[in-house]
Amino acid sequence: MKPELECGVCLLGWVYGRAVAQNGNLDIPPLFRNLLEFIPEEITNATNLGSLCNAAVNLIYEFVPPVSDFWNEFKKGANANAMQLHDAAGAYVANGKTAGERFERACFLAATTNVAPIGCPSGAFTFPEAVGVMEERLAPPVLAGNPYEAARKAQNVLYVTDNAGEIGFDSFLIGMMKEMGAGVTLVVKDPPFFEDVCVEDAGFFGLEDMVDEIVTTDKIFVPGQGDTRVERAFRASDLLVVKGTGSYESLMGETQGKKAIYLLKIKCRPLARQTGVGVGDFLVKVA
Repeated sequence: MKPELECGVCLLGWVYGRAVAQNGNLDIPPLFRNLLEFIPEEITNATNLGSLCNAAVNLIYEFVPPVSDFWNEFKKGANANAMQLHDAAGAYVANGKTAGERFERACFLAATTNVAPIGCPSGAFTFPEAVGVMEERLAPPVLAGNPYEAARKAQNVLYVTDNAGEIGFDSFLIGMMKEMGAGVTLVVKDPPFFEDVCVEDAGFFGLEDMVDEIVTTDKIFVPGQGDTRVERAFRASDLLVVKGTGSYESLMGETQGKKAIYLLKIKCRPLARQTGVGVGDFLVKVA
């Protein structure tokens, strides 16, 4: 996805907020100046937004470490909250009347747990939107396309994760694709990347025993960035499952003809215009 003018402001808030959360407001003026100088120079009509975000994150590593007690504790809380909802989520998926409906329900949970804000989170994720969908108090996400048919034809799935906690809800969708006969490769972050899923978070929900392989990317995965394990897994895949805003912005229009299922909350006006879905709504999109 290519940037619009306001994407620079949004990116500034996203990166700056997460830096401040880690370093207790130390070194803020030079960090802010670095970001303000960088973003206008780098945004062009050809810029991949995922690459832009990764380059901006490199700037803040001068001021904050890639490993943080703040985010470690945050992710532990999000994972624990997701685990408490695991049985209810499984029952919600199982209550679908057909295989296609059950698969859609798993997609709905994976999308509605994508709740990380543009600004820094104030506390561990508790997933109230997913609970509302499970209890039928809230409408499910907007459904664009047929994710079940896309998955039914897949042989090699690359599942690009997003945040800790929500990875527990991803497990239902991953399990269904495995039952359908697909191989699944999971993409997680290493080293730690704010609130995003690491190997340890996937292991908390037993996903290392569910998927065929776990590969790592140091930041947002952008195709064509070298001969890495994640790039090779991307090339070998015939279906992408893409979680979250950052990976949507990185992979939309960059899938090299591969089918993709996007699962996310629409958090900004450029995404709303690009998808035709309102800001604040959730989306399951096949493209």
